Amino acid sequence: MRIAGAFLLVFGACLDLPVSGADAFGMWVANDKRSTNAYQHAVVVRFEPHPKGEIFTLDQIDRNGRSTTSSTILYLNGKAREFEGFGCSGTQFSRRLQSEAVEIVRACSSGEWTRFVRHLSSDAKELVLEITEQQTTGRLERKLILERQ
Repeated sequence: MRIAGAFLLVFGACLDLPVSGADAFGMWVANDKRSTNAYQHAVVVRFEPHPKGEIFTLDQIDRNGRSTTSSTILYLNGKAREFEGFGCSGTQFSRRLQSEAVEIVRACSSGEWTRFVRHLSSDAKELVLEITEQQTTGRLERKLILERQ
């Protein structure tokens, strides 16, 4: 048992991740009834390990049946990198916050921006994704309660 624990600590250190940070890895589906301001018909989020950080994939189906997928590498070092997404050309940075939370900020050249904050819930089968968007029409805040699939 001690060997397994030591292995996990060493493996987590090699990936530059806290061992508990891996708890967010996997596929997560938004619970529309428990989420606030859910604007999509279906939202699926995936976090996967990557040699330089994590991969963040967001699949969405809107109420009109239109499906979009975006995937990006989170380097988790706070450095801004170029970003091209749906309706956004600009930069993205990601970093670890306190309590194993992860922040992702996408700043568009138009002045609009989106901030995601991911953190584990007290329930190990849930993940919380707080989304704040600054658009030309104003600010919108959402809180998605994601359930492990």
